[in-house]
Amino acid sequence: MTITNAFTDLSPEPLKADDLKDFTTKPFVEKPLLEPSAIQMERAAEDQGFTLNNFPAPKRKTLRTGRVSSKNRAEPMSLRLRVADWNRFSMFCENQGLTVADGFAYILNKLGI
Repeated sequence: MTITNAFTDLSPEPLKADDLKDFTTKPFVEKPLLEPSAIQMERAAEDQGFTLNNFPAPKRKTLRTGRVSSKNRAEPMSLRLRVADWNRFSMFCENQGLTVADGFAYILNKLGI
């Protein structure tokens, strides 16, 4: 009994040097320009003196105690302070009309830190 290979006729013939003579590259197609992003447009407008945000700056909220809320977002933090020291600092902030964050920054600036 002999077994014949049914796939012998499917093997490709080796390439000859003349087989690639019809090969050509794709023609160059000019791509359309992409639209600039919103950030690029905003930067270009600012460079020319235009502003895209014509809304006035938001007003700072007044707190119940008459102090004004901080314009910069604060990071929550826990501190262990003496009650007497906290009361003195709190009164200082109230008298100066400062938030706790602004009062802290004011004292650091006065100390040159």
